[in-house]
Amino acid sequence: LVQDLDGKSSQTLSWLAAHQDPKVIVHPVVVMFADLIWSRLAMYHFLFGRCYFLFAVCVFVTSQAVLFRHDGSESMEENIARFACRCFLYLASMPKLMFDQCRMLAMDLQARELRWIGCIPTPRHLWSLQHAGTFLLAILLIIMFVQEPIFWCGVWTINDKGPLIFTQICAESRNIRNVYSIVSCFAMLLYWALLMDFTLFSMRISAFVLVCGHVLADVGLFALALVFLVMAFATAISSLKHGIQDFSGVDPWLAGLLQMALRMFPRSDYDQFEREVAVLVSVAVFVAIVSIFLLNLLIAQLSQSYHDVFEDMQGFARLNRAGTTAATLTGIPAKNWNRFLDGLGFEERLEFNEGDVGLAGGIQVTEPANANLVTEDAIRRYGGSTAPTMPWPQEHEEHTEEDRFDRLERLISKSSKASHGRKSRVNGSNSQASSTSDK
Repeated sequence: LVQDLDGKSSQTLSWLAAHQDPKVIVHPVVVMFADLIWSRLAMYHFLFGRCYFLFAVCVFVTSQAVLFRHDGSESMEENIARFACRCFLYLASMPKLMFDQCRMLAMDLQARELRWIGCIPTPRHLWSLQHAGTFLLAILLIIMFVQEPIFWCGVWTINDKGPLIFTQICAESRNIRNVYSIVSCFAMLLYWALLMDFTLFSMRISAFVLVCGHVLADVGLFALALVFLVMAFATAISSLKHGIQDFSGVDPWLAGLLQMALRMFPRSDYDQFEREVAVLVSVAVFVAIVSIFLLNLLIAQLSQSYHDVFEDMQGFARLNRAGTTAATLTGIPAKNWNRFLDGLGFEERLEFNEGDVGLAGGIQVTEPANANLVTEDAIRRYGGSTAPTMPWPQEHEEHTEEDRFDRLERLISKSSKASHGRKSRVNGSNSQASSTSDK
């Protein structure tokens, strides 16, 4: 399970992850060897690889949120710090993301692992949410690099407040700052979403995240039904003849009905519907459908979805970790892998009991003495030589009084069960015969 015949890492874990069976992955033996590889080897390499990304997230948050002021004020110290952070993002973080995407693209093209979306070929790695998010983040960073206000303003700028270095507020960047801020907002959300990998360190948190992703489909269906209802009632009410000036047209009704569904519509604005009975009835029907039917249906769907996935959520969490562990093992150096195998001691023979030496190539797991009580030793031991040429020793059975009583007790128990079975069959046949005679 851990190593193959050549001493390399076994493919068992990757096969189990590809099989996607949440029942098999929670087997005690699978859990033991998967946790062993993760906790002693793969976890440290995974954490070391993600620490760089975590540092990039901290730099991005500092550059785009902490050092950003909405009032437009700037200082030389903040501008220098902001410029240094963005240089790290554009010269260190962005090239690494692009290199990783190009490397995985080359591997997929070399192995011809492509999936077709209609007539468009898509590399296999982009079907993973983590890799697809990384690809989208790299594109957003490229757009931010092109639209960077500091580059458009130049290194040294003189404005109304005097000369400033590395400023991002100037006439040249006035038209691109809004686009840059929107792209920066989406990139910030992607950075935080890609940190979901750290949930692998806790199976409970990882299972919770997977459950949230599983029930998102039901939330999407609810949103689709809500959009349909809003559009249907907005166009229907707009076709009515009414004198409400604030709601003349489809657009005000789309916004108003959506606010009603989200409980954001002002209560005072409902008063203007009292003059129009048809409008009031239509709005009341819409609110009743959304508040009573649609919301309760969403709650029922979420409850059922959670009930369906509850039994297997630990299995799906372990499948996620198993896939990450198998992918991490491919990049571990042979020196570290051999050191890991030496620490397991597969060459040492295991002891069943003190002095009772068994086979090698395993890992001994102890349990409490009262977990599985054994009143009679099932292993028969014989003294003398263990040479294969020696004949098998003959067994000398000594029939004691206790053995006789045990055999007698088993015989009585067996006879009572047989007689009870015959009585039940006889009673069944008698009842059937009586029912036939009554007819």
